[in-house]
Amino acid sequence: MSRHTTFHIGGPADAYLEVETEAELAKVCRFARRRRLPVFFIGWGSNLLVRDGGLRGIVARLRGEFDAVRFDGVRVFAGAGVRLPALVSACARRGLAGAEPLIGVPGTVGGALVMNAGTREGEIGDLVKSVRVLDRKSLKGALLKRRSLRFGYRSSNLDKRVILGAELELKPGSKVDILERIKNLQQRRLQTQPVHTFNVGSIFKNPSGRFVARLIEEAGLKGARCGGASISRKHANFFENHGGATARDVLDLVRLVRGRIRRRYGVELEPEMRIVGEA
Repeated sequence: MSRHTTFHIGGPADAYLEVETEAELAKVCRFARRRRLPVFFIGWGSNLLVRDGGLRGIVARLRGEFDAVRFDGVRVFAGAGVRLPALVSACARRGLAGAEPLIGVPGTVGGALVMNAGTREGEIGDLVKSVRVLDRKSLKGALLKRRSLRFGYRSSNLDKRVILGAELELKPGSKVDILERIKNLQQRRLQTQPVHTFNVGSIFKNPSGRFVARLIEEAGLKGARCGGASISRKHANFFENHGGATARDVLDLVRLVRGRIRRRYGVELEPEMRIVGEA
C-alpha cells in the first residue's frame, strides 16, 4: 500500500483493483459478499496511514466514469474519484466560485465528503446539494438529499457509505478573481506546509479554539523524530516520511505528541488521518 498513499507507507493488500464503472463496482461487491471478503475503498491515499501488516480483503479505487465532472449552470456533478485540485480548476475555468478553498486539499471527492475536507476558508460540505451512494443491499446507486446529510468539523454521516459522486452548487464569479484567489491560496500553502514531502496533511484535528501546530511547537516537539518519520519543521501538525519510515514510526510519533500535549495542556488530541490495517 506504500504505492497507493501519499505517505508512501503501508504493508501489502491481499488484492488491489481499479473500478471504472458502476456495473463493475456491483460485480466486485457481489463477489466480495459471496466470499465474505471486506472491501476497502481508497481515494488518493492522502489522509491515510496503512499499518505495516497491510489490508485484508479487496482494496478498490474508483476510476474511469468516477473521474468525470460535468456542469449544469451553477451545479457541478463530480464523481467520487475526481481529485479536488482538478475539480477546483475545472470550476474556475467555468467562472464558478466557491470551491477555491479546496485547491490545497490533495484528496478525492469521495474521501473529502466522508471527512468534510477543507481549510479555514471553507469545507466541501458547504457546497453539497446531494450525494450519490451505493445501496449495499441492491448494489445500485441511491441519492441522498441535503436534508439527510450531516457535516461537521472533519466529519460527516457518510463514513459507512460507498460514495459514487456528488452534486455541488457554486456561484457565478469573475474568472480573473477566482484564479487570483486560487493563486494566493496556493502560495500560502507553499509557504506554510511541506508540500513536496511524503505526508498525509494534518495528523490531528484542532481542539476547539486552539491550533494543534502551535501546541506541538510550544511543547518543544517540532522536528522530533522516530525512525524514518519526523514532525515537520515547516508545520508541526504534519509528519514527514524521509524514506523508509514505517507505520510504527508514525504511530510512535503520534503517541509521543498525544502524551506530551495531554500532560502539558490537559488536551486529548484526536487523529485527523485515518489509520487502517493490521500491525
